[in-house]
Amino acid sequence: MSAIAQGRQDLARWRASAPDNFFTCDANLRRVLPLYDPNYRCYEAELVAFGHAVATVIDPAAAINDRPHNHPRLDAWDGIGRRTENIEFHPSYHEAGRPAYEAGLLALAAEPGHAVQQSALFYLLTQAGEMGHACPIVCTLGLIRALQAKGSDALKAAYLPPLLERDYERKQTASQFLTEVQGGSDVGANAVEARPAAGQDGVWLLRGEKWFCSVANADQMLVTARPVGAADGTKGLGTFLVPRRLPDGSLNRFRIRRLKTKFGTRTMASAEMDFEDAVAFPIGPLEEGFKTVVELVLNTSRWTNALGSCGLLRRAYVEAWTFAQQRRAFGAAIGRYPLVQEALAEMKSDLYAMLASTLRLSYLVNRMDLGVATAQERAVHRLLVNINKYATSVQASLGIRRAQEILGGNGAIEDFSIVPRLYRDAVVFESWEGSHNVLCLQAARDMQRYRLHEHLFAYLAALLDGVTQPALAAAQDQVLAQMEVVRQRLERLLAGSPDFLQSHIRRVIDRLMLVIQAACLLAEAEWELSQGLETDKPAALAFFVDRHLRPGYDPFEDPAYPQRLAEITATL
Repeated sequence: MSAIAQGRQDLARWRASAPDNFFTCDANLRRVLPLYDPNYRCYEAELVAFGHAVATVIDPAAAINDRPHNHPRLDAWDGIGRRTENIEFHPSYHEAGRPAYEAGLLALAAEPGHAVQQSALFYLLTQAGEMGHACPIVCTLGLIRALQAKGSDALKAAYLPPLLERDYERKQTASQFLTEVQGGSDVGANAVEARPAAGQDGVWLLRGEKWFCSVANADQMLVTARPVGAADGTKGLGTFLVPRRLPDGSLNRFRIRRLKTKFGTRTMASAEMDFEDAVAFPIGPLEEGFKTVVELVLNTSRWTNALGSCGLLRRAYVEAWTFAQQRRAFGAAIGRYPLVQEALAEMKSDLYAMLASTLRLSYLVNRMDLGVATAQERAVHRLLVNINKYATSVQASLGIRRAQEILGGNGAIEDFSIVPRLYRDAVVFESWEGSHNVLCLQAARDMQRYRLHEHLFAYLAALLDGVTQPALAAAQDQVLAQMEVVRQRLERLLAGSPDFLQSHIRRVIDRLMLVIQAACLLAEAEWELSQGLETDKPAALAFFVDRHLRPGYDPFEDPAYPQRLAEITATL
């Protein structure tokens, strides 16, 4: 066989080795889910079925839909000149989305107690990338939660059922339109105006423009607007539901200017939109509008955004690891070479850490939904939901770049693998639901005002106190020591001047998140060892702690380093 034929055969074997089930091939996910949800065994079979659907139905359809000529397009008029504001999708878009709704990702939100199950489903879904539906699902979940908590009985009766529908042909999707061109992250600068509709109690009319409207095809739009005469800033913002169509079936009064041409998430339609006295209904009291957005909508998006970042990195690891087992160079599979193993070990250990902190957040969301969360747990959630979104989105982008490195020049080729699309989507995930600076500064304000970090450190200390396995003692000692270092630095930062705080807050939160993730990993490793499970978690944990938290650690002085890399990367 010629060298050329051998190289092509290696690539064919790589393609053939792709998992046909993203759940059953994920040993880490299957190990940890029972820790976070005692009801896991009740829906394990559903995760098996969905993992297969993502790999064999959703993923191929998403790849077809991402071809440039298949992206969504605006079709604003019908054949006789009437405005439709319709967005046309390729058939592959619907093929990719149908299994996610049928799996109950949104229907599960009808009753509390399913946050961990939804987390597992969404993590699996995003292993096909954003794929045009991950963002709509997140936005829909945010509106569901807002309506459940704040909507009037009439509003819930009219608009909740189609958002919870499993049938793809009957379901409705939602969007959340907050951003305006003059504001961006400065939501308090929003200028879209709301005024009561004459003679129609409870009906408002919205006028103005929104700059970044993802899910522009949504059936129901959650929109922030300022009632006439309301205060400046975020205190004066109300939150409204704007249906795409009015009860008589006519199109509501809005106009799509144009679709955005984005770097990533290209099969999900984002637009610029004008509201021209669009009919709207308040969600909750007007004076609580911004609070509703943050606590019920943005916090939902930030939680699920982190799950999506984990899903993107998991898929990148799968692509890179399977490629490294089949691709040969200099006489051997490249997965045998320490430099490749090091890149894979960094990806895998960071993924474990990201998923550990994010499933811990899902656990807290579940307890809050069920009404059993303690005051401490609610405080930890309030802080973690912001900083975890920031940290995981950055980790995902950096990790996917390592996957591109392993694929070499092929890692930049769009039709060679999903990796370039994963990277493009990850960059967008970084910007969604608050820029890095905004999230870090929000966390700083919350820590100054409510001392949330004190609750967090107490919560982490309790997790670490529960670690009793001798094999984890060294990592446990390091995390405890670094937690105290971060605590002291954080207190100094919060007591400093505003300029001092803004100059250093990201560095301190970066370190804080590493401590949080390591503590969550320790709790997982303790669980797995106590259950007698075969696991590589202790090895990945030690690698993560040495790399990120152990002062003065130098792989050059670690004679076992090559062996450790081989151990961590031995399995998918």
